[in-house]
Amino acid sequence: MLRYYLIPVAVLGIGIVLGYTLLPDHARHRAMPGSGDSPLLPAAAYAPLQPGEPETLAALQEQLQQARQAREQLAEQLEALRLRLEELEIVRDNAAVITVETHDREAGAKSATTPETSVRSLIDAGIPAAQAAWIQGQLDEIDLQQLYLRDRAAREGWLDKPRYHRERRQYLDAVTGLRDDIGDDAYDRMLYTLGRANRVVIRDTMVNSPAEQYGLRPGDRIIEYDGRRIFTGNELNTLVTQGDAGTMTLVRVQRDGEFNDLYLPRGPLGIRISTARVSP
Repeated sequence: MLRYYLIPVAVLGIGIVLGYTLLPDHARHRAMPGSGDSPLLPAAAYAPLQPGEPETLAALQEQLQQARQAREQLAEQLEALRLRLEELEIVRDNAAVITVETHDREAGAKSATTPETSVRSLIDAGIPAAQAAWIQGQLDEIDLQQLYLRDRAAREGWLDKPRYHRERRQYLDAVTGLRDDIGDDAYDRMLYTLGRANRVVIRDTMVNSPAEQYGLRPGDRIIEYDGRRIFTGNELNTLVTQGDAGTMTLVRVQRDGEFNDLYLPRGPLGIRISTARVSP
């Protein structure tokens, strides 16, 4: 009788062995818990791509492309804001904070409200006639090119984009570039005639700063730094970072109508400044 029971058991055992042998390797691995290998992965991780998965992949790729485009647009906006900030700094330095001499108060006030840019106004400011005509011609050309730039940018769709601000900055710098052609005195008079700031004024000095220790005072107008005429805060900020830090450097200021030469270590002065428009 035992033989009748052993035969089915043997057949069942042989079937189990054959079935296990014929299983794929990954299925056999999943059937062996406790082997110390990494956690079991879902069956979908081993299964071949299903018919619907290419669409899912395409959707993911589309989302990735949209994310890249959004990042590029954000970078473009940040660049435009950076360039715009530089323009605003130029405008701030050129702000007409009027500080006129007592004997020229009425004329200065009139010029402050209605700044002129004609050849006649440049001549009245003390610029020779031939030079005044040349300066006005350069200013007109710069303004005209800015109008063409804006028109082209608006038509082509890149107005207020980084490209527009970069190209416009070239024309803003072109006005400053006239300084090398006409000299400091004529440039000073030109700025005044255009209604722009032409003096840097110390608003106050910081406690224990070089400015306080070496004699700079609130109200001083900084005329020169290391022999270079100063017309804007940006010019001063650039010059103090040049050369060897700590080197004693000449700073010429105008105080109560008189010029004073002071020596300060090159580097941060420790001052707060404003800009002023002063009749040369």
